[in-house]
Amino acid sequence: MMRSLFAGVSGLKTHQTRMDVIGNNIANVNTVGYKASRVTFKEMLSQQIQGATAPTETRGGTNPQQVGLGVTLGSIDVRHSQGNTQATGYITDLAIEGDGFFILGYGSQRFYTRAGAFGLDNGTDGNLVSLINGARVLGYKADANGNVDLNAPIEPLYISTSETIRPRATTQVIFAGNLDNRTAQNSTISRSVQVYDSRGREQTIEVSFTAAGDNKWNWKASWLLDSTPFAPGGLDHMVVGGEYRVESVENDLKLFYLATDENGNKVRHEVGTSVDGPNKGRVWTIGTDPNTVTIEFEKALADGSELEAVGSGSEMRFTMKEQLAAGTITFNSDGTFSMAPNAVVTLDPALADNMTVELDFTKFTHYADTMTAKFLSQNGYTNGTLESFSIDQNGRIVGSFSNGLTRTLGQVALARFTNPAGLERSDSTMFVESANSGQAQIGAAGVPGFGSISPSSLEMSNVDLSEEFTDMIITQRGFQANSRIITSSDEMLQELVNLKR
Repeated sequence: MMRSLFAGVSGLKTHQTRMDVIGNNIANVNTVGYKASRVTFKEMLSQQIQGATAPTETRGGTNPQQVGLGVTLGSIDVRHSQGNTQATGYITDLAIEGDGFFILGYGSQRFYTRAGAFGLDNGTDGNLVSLINGARVLGYKADANGNVDLNAPIEPLYISTSETIRPRATTQVIFAGNLDNRTAQNSTISRSVQVYDSRGREQTIEVSFTAAGDNKWNWKASWLLDSTPFAPGGLDHMVVGGEYRVESVENDLKLFYLATDENGNKVRHEVGTSVDGPNKGRVWTIGTDPNTVTIEFEKALADGSELEAVGSGSEMRFTMKEQLAAGTITFNSDGTFSMAPNAVVTLDPALADNMTVELDFTKFTHYADTMTAKFLSQNGYTNGTLESFSIDQNGRIVGSFSNGLTRTLGQVALARFTNPAGLERSDSTMFVESANSGQAQIGAAGVPGFGSISPSSLEMSNVDLSEEFTDMIITQRGFQANSRIITSSDEMLQELVNLKR
């Protein structure tokens, strides 16, 4: 008689546990990345009243007689199915489409979660952290060139506002378009190109093309060097567009303005003197007291340098054109490019490394068509500072820099397990490894076996309310039935006690 009481009690306990799990599922219906659990029951050990007997020649066998002792928990399983993805608009929110877990770290401890509500803290480097509990997001840091090594150890990710792209000196300039073969011989066109030295400063190369007949064009490259601007007010012989030349006079470098007199003769007017010492030829004084100004060139001017004054009446500067190299472009008879040997120029900017730049003319054509020859591209750039970032479907953090370039800053790591259901719950929708989950296999989104990442989105709870409410009703009825067992057993015991009256 007492067995039924204990069986009913065990039924009440297990159904209460199941209701606890259902209640927790429903409570977390809107928890980001939450994974619902289910409860399964199993029968307790049975008490054997009589064992089984084998059949004989004269009598058949009998089955064992056993009375169960109640019910107990079989398992509480976590359902790791995909939750719905909800767009949020926050660039650091991430959702995993497919298999995998984000990896979070508290020091040396690692946790695994599907809740990708991430953001930046106010640390020096702008750490990428979970907004739910502050744990740092782990992944792979990119090198200075934006390359990510997925075989490297994972580490906390950060997005520093001090990230920069170092300047790169130009090594190649590409031209393209059509050089009209109807152009009159000796006609010239010019194209200016902005290139960068090793310090990231712009340098200007002017390339002129002169029709030479017989499917040939001569090219000439010059380096345009500008002075610092100055106000010419009150200075004699300062003419925009005028012709100027450096000449050596008694070991001094002088700057002369070359004017034309009434008879057509060139007349020199001294307008400036080079400063002595290490700056000779680079720093100049223009004019005479009290209207003297000092200007500076990046590179020292030598005897014979020719300059042009450009600007306006209120601000002027000098431009020197230093010839770098020249050559010939040859085309085939059908108008396609043939060759342009030795199309290389060398620059020696001040305070920067010497530059060797290839001029690529291979994309030129020579048809009887509109002149479209132009500068197409060059591979140098100036220094860039981080302005913004985004995260792509592979979890790569891509920074956008002030020089117009982008570079990968890092990549969010993902983990997968042989048996995800074996993971042990921790706080804040996180899991930790257990003896039955297997060790974490580390990778990244897009790698075979791992899911992809949906940027600016979150994975919602996978709780199915209709299923939970149905299980709640079934659990309630099971609890009622087990309580009735206890009530009925109690009445039977009461009748037994009353037998002695």
